Amino acid sequence: MRYGLLLGMALSVLLSIPAMGVTVADSPDSIIIGNASVSPGQTQVTVPVYFVTSGDVTFYNLPLRVEAAGDIKFQGHQTSAALQPWDDSWQGLGSDGVTANHMGFADLGGDDNSGFNTARRRVEAFDLIFSVDKAIKTRRAEIIAKVDERTGGPLFGYSDGIKSVAPVVVGGSIVLAAGPATFEPLPTEIALNQNYPNPFNPSTEIEFALPGESFVNLSIFNILGQEVKSLVSETKQAGIYKVTWDGTNNEDQAVPSGTYFYRMDAGDFSQAMKMALLK
Repeated sequence: MRYGLLLGMALSVLLSIPAMGVTVADSPDSIIIGNASVSPGQTQVTVPVYFVTSGDVTFYNLPLRVEAAGDIKFQGHQTSAALQPWDDSWQGLGSDGVTANHMGFADLGGDDNSGFNTARRRVEAFDLIFSVDKAIKTRRAEIIAKVDERTGGPLFGYSDGIKSVAPVVVGGSIVLAAGPATFEPLPTEIALNQNYPNPFNPSTEIEFALPGESFVNLSIFNILGQEVKSLVSETKQAGIYKVTWDGTNNEDQAVPSGTYFYRMDAGDFSQAMKMALLK
């Protein structure tokens, strides 16, 4: 139901853009898919996706396909800190696992969110998470852009609601590495670990583990119990995740030195831990 609603909104956006304005063909905007390697026995691999934009992008559409022998499939995705404030950024998986459509909306109503403007620099937007068969046969899997029959090809929409850009997409790959087999089992229980470093300046990393799919809320609070920063608020697949807090609030303003708390809620799990920011 949720994806159907978003898909309908996306189609409305895509259809309205040409009528309202123009698609810019000579823009330097691009999407760069990273590379990764896996070893036999490894069950999951993460590949970064970078955006290069020349203005405030408030919508993106990115349909992708992984060219493999069926032993590497899309499993999920994880947005970067830059996209986490957006109203929605999701991945729709094809039934075969080798195709996935990615869409993001800065604003679906309510408070305004900033666009994604990299000033023509390469900035990570999200990570692609792939499942890998233990007996992998694929030597090299290419990750390429495709044209979706419903939403079209890769597209950036700008904050003015008029201009759109078909970005250049640089494909990535997953390569079977040489060497002994490694096995990375999934977590057996939900866990929230102490941030590191602690105390910290200017940033710290928070790690948590999920044994299965769950909706996760991870936020920073001050000593008065007021939310300072929302780091994660989305459904996550099973795995181990690391999130960085850079000492800013939800308005991207630096917060003062002091004691802060971070709390994670996932299903019936809820835990808070203390940390110290020193400047």
